[in-house]
Amino acid sequence: MKAFTVLVLCCSFFSSRATPLAFEFSDCDDPDVFKAVDAALKKYNEDRATGNQFALYVVMEAKRTAGPDPQFYVKYRILESTCATEENKHWQHCHYKVSAEAKTGECTARVHMNDADKTTNVSQDCRIFSDVSKIKLTEAPCLGCFHHISSDGSEVSEILKQAIQKFNKGSDEPALFKLVEIKEAKRQVVAGWNYIIKYEIEETNCSKDQFPDLTAECKITSRGRVAKCEAKAFQNLQAEIVDSVSDCKLPVQETVVAAICPGCPRTIPNDSPELKELLKVSMEKYNLESNDDFYYKVGEIQSATVQVVAGKKYQVKFTVWKTNCSKSEFEKLNEDCTATYNSASLSCKAQIHVIPWQDKIYPQVNCSEKHQAVFFARRPPGFTPFRSAVMPSQPNAASHADKNEGESQSPSTGTRKDDGQEPEGEDRPESPHPRCPGKPWKQLVGFLAPPSFPREFTNEDLLPSAAENSNPATENIEEDFDLTDALP
Repeated sequence: MKAFTVLVLCCSFFSSRATPLAFEFSDCDDPDVFKAVDAALKKYNEDRATGNQFALYVVMEAKRTAGPDPQFYVKYRILESTCATEENKHWQHCHYKVSAEAKTGECTARVHMNDADKTTNVSQDCRIFSDVSKIKLTEAPCLGCFHHISSDGSEVSEILKQAIQKFNKGSDEPALFKLVEIKEAKRQVVAGWNYIIKYEIEETNCSKDQFPDLTAECKITSRGRVAKCEAKAFQNLQAEIVDSVSDCKLPVQETVVAAICPGCPRTIPNDSPELKELLKVSMEKYNLESNDDFYYKVGEIQSATVQVVAGKKYQVKFTVWKTNCSKSEFEKLNEDCTATYNSASLSCKAQIHVIPWQDKIYPQVNCSEKHQAVFFARRPPGFTPFRSAVMPSQPNAASHADKNEGESQSPSTGTRKDDGQEPEGEDRPESPHPRCPGKPWKQLVGFLAPPSFPREFTNEDLLPSAAENSNPATENIEEDFDLTDALP
């Protein structure tokens, strides 16, 4: 009897210890949630071998357990950035990639943070979407036709290895190129297998004079030129690659402009390697002549041109951000100085004269504040056009407007529609539930439209849309729609 009692107590003890902690909903803009997302996204970028890093766009859902060592369940969306994985930059120092080919993604992560040991354990799953507008819902089967295959196969790797080696040996480029990303891989069954692979290669820091082939020392950067390639190969029944050809196309804009008008200014890519040193020297001069107590660093390059004169003359338009490094503490701007994105940015124009044979650079930089956005407050009771006046932008006025608007500009405040946007012209009472989704991590600059993400279809998508059922004679009449109306 005593042994049975001991056995029951032990079983109850271990079963109580095995009970999982309950998750509670958290505010998506909570600093602890951001710390968990930062750890998860940092690990995801570290695990990527090629391509660009991803930066946080918005936190969609957040849960956590109580206690000193919390566990987090987070769902967040990410956007491709301009930082390459080899640069080992923190994703918070990167900008969103402004391109029609920029990728989006959605991650679901569990993060366990041990504050005592200062350790973090992350398990997550991320789905990356190249272009959700081009995703096909159905694909007709076709025996003997090309069909898509995984890009991780050994056959694909061997074909691309041979193709890139042929390109590096046969091209007139002074530098070696390295694989960046596999766009598409297809295979056709014949008396063997035909392959078609679309991929991109990027210029590395290894020159052909010093390196006969790619090595671990060859690193790609976001400033190198990118070539779009297509490889075709045949593999026989003995699994041998017996025939392969590839075609790579590099940007030709510089050559065309130079041929049309010798000596005229020609556009150069914003991520051109030659701009890095020129802007570094330009910012050193600007920070030296500026009366600001803090250093500024280069943000986004908007446009750049170069003209052949007695040397070269560059015209560059770019933005700069104030950093957290003050001139009283640091002798000059360094790599550890990070931009403070809550401060206003400056719009700059630089004219840089380079004389290569004298190894001299003469920069002239002019910066000015960008126009601030205008916020409109709700009309107060008794408002008339005769009582309106232009109000100066003051901190008190801004705080008063925020209080009246209920912080309508913040995506984490108030209720949302299904598409995640704030309803206009409605009173939004404070919700007792945590606010999700959160605020976008950074403002989208240069995007024609917000990034699109695939969504799950619901039963309502099967119902006729308002556009299909619109009738000009009755479009102004409001009617209640019942789900039974959609039944036969």
